[in-house]
Amino acid sequence: MKNIGKKVTCALGLAAALAAPQARADLGDDLIAAGGNIVIRFEGSDAGYNSLISVNGSPEVFPNHSTPVGTEFDLGFFAAGTPLDVVLHVLNTAQFFHSGSGALNSDGQPHAFVNVVGDRTFVSFEDLVGGGDRDYNDHMFSFTNIAVGAIPEPSVMALMLGGLGVLGFVARRRRSQH
Repeated sequence: MKNIGKKVTCALGLAAALAAPQARADLGDDLIAAGGNIVIRFEGSDAGYNSLISVNGSPEVFPNHSTPVGTEFDLGFFAAGTPLDVVLHVLNTAQFFHSGSGALNSDGQPHAFVNVVGDRTFVSFEDLVGGGDRDYNDHMFSFTNIAVGAIPEPSVMALMLGGLGVLGFVARRRRSQH
């Protein structure tokens, strides 16, 4: 019976590790609400073009040439697991670039670099079609309460729930034997 308990514990640990958002920072990472109010803070801009930011259809904020660094805006409450679509609106070219893989961008390329430092998630955009100069400093901001990585696949969640069911079964069986 002890061997089954160890196997169940290992399976649960593996499922939890697979289901947890990846703690990596890279070009094209997905942004997911960790639960609670999300606060966005303007971190700067080194762009020649004028641009604004929106999140999941929110009003556009942070004009990149007139917003003081450190300005914050509370986006409100987001349930844990809510995917976030951060959009850079480049006013001079009328282009819109989305965070994530690049599938929603006109050129099919990722335009947002994501980096996690402590409790803040930093996002910096490239504002030119085709990747531009790839400096990712054209519009920079950071968030609180954001997870980085992929949304867990349904099969991973099913594995985790199945493992929890087995753990409950084993615990109940142990109680009935004592």
